[in-house]
Amino acid sequence: MPKQTFFNLPDDKKERIINAAYDIFINMDYEDVDIRTITKKAGISIGSFYQYFHDKDDLYLYLMSNIEKKIYNKAKENINYFLMEDDSTPLEEICTPKEIEFNRTWYRAPVEVMMKFYFGEYSKELNKDVMEELKELQDSGKIKTSVDLDFIFYIYSTSMFNILMYFKENNISDEEQRYTIKRKFYTDWFLKGIISETSEALASS
Repeated sequence: MPKQTFFNLPDDKKERIINAAYDIFINMDYEDVDIRTITKKAGISIGSFYQYFHDKDDLYLYLMSNIEKKIYNKAKENINYFLMEDDSTPLEEICTPKEIEFNRTWYRAPVEVMMKFYFGEYSKELNKDVMEELKELQDSGKIKTSVDLDFIFYIYSTSMFNILMYFKENNISDEEQRYTIKRKFYTDWFLKGIISETSEALASS
């Protein structure tokens, strides 16, 4: 996660750094991006960069997690439950064009960077609300009482990484095809395995 010194910056300076990083990661391969390129584009010193971020991965994952939070918050706004949304809101209605372009770089990111995202502190930060939502859904009778929430949470929080690996290994680059595969997994396998019969009946009526 970024250091507190970054969050203490004036909004215009934070936005300048963020927009510079978007431009660089969109237009360059991840492996070719270095700190000097980022700092030159952002108009800050290398020393300042390390006062704000631990390394390049830290900056990249922070930007990616912000987009994930926007998607999560939009789903919550629509139906109050992120996990129960049966149809995702188009990204164009949630993010700016630059954020969408940056989000597409995720499929080109190195595997070790993806692992930091899905198994490190960013995953814990992003998914803590998901665990709370699972508990809330179970308490309200929308999830089967037999479901082990800790197990389901683990499956949920790691499944996206495994799906990404499937895309990489099978060279699946078409966005519509990737979306269809992810939604089919989520609705046909994940949700149907945990949603109570009462909730399913209400959803289909």
